[in-house]
Amino acid sequence: MNPVQPIALATAGGLAIVPVAAGHAAMLAALVLRDKEHLEAYLPMVATLSTVAAATAHLERAAVRAAEGEVFEWHLFEEDSLYGSVRVKDIDHADRKAGIGYFLGSQFTGKGIVTSALRAVLAWCFDTLGLNRIELRCATGNAPSIRVAERLGFVREGLLRQDECLHGVFVDHYVYSLLKSEFERGIDD
Repeated sequence: MNPVQPIALATAGGLAIVPVAAGHAAMLAALVLRDKEHLEAYLPMVATLSTVAAATAHLERAAVRAAEGEVFEWHLFEEDSLYGSVRVKDIDHADRKAGIGYFLGSQFTGKGIVTSALRAVLAWCFDTLGLNRIELRCATGNAPSIRVAERLGFVREGLLRQDECLHGVFVDHYVYSLLKSEFERGIDD
C-alpha cells in the first residue's frame, strides 16, 4: 500500500503539493540546473539532478521507496512551474518518527512557500502516518533553514559536530525536532 496522497494546500498563489513522478524529470532537471550553484552550497546531492537522466533515475527510485514506505517526496508547483521539493525520510514506524528535508529554487525563497508546504506535510506526517516526532537537521551556517525550523516551532536540541563533509570541509549541523503535541498546540494558538 502506498499512503502518499497529494496534499492540497490553499495559498494565495495556488501552491500545489503533489507526489513526485518520473514525468516531472525535465522540470526538476531544469530547476536544479538553473539553481545549481545555490543548491551546491548545502545540498550537493540535489545539485547532481541537473540532467533529465539523473532526475528520472532519482524520481523512479523515489516512487519505489514510497511504495515501500521508506521515503515520501513531493514536488511544489504553482500552475505548471516547479518550485522545489519536500522529503520525509528516515521513517521509523516502530518509534513513530522521521526526518524532513526540502529545497526551493532560489527565485522562490522568502515568500513563505516552504513554510506553508512544510506545515501541510507535517500535518500529513502526524495524522496520516501517525508519527510523533519529526527531526530537521541543517548546517549551522544555513540561516534560511534555521529560520524555517524556528518559524514552524521546531526546538533546537543540539549541535552535531562535523556531521557532514561539504566540499571537502566538515560542517556542524543543528538538530531540531517537532513533536505532534507541539504541532497541534501551534495550530490551536
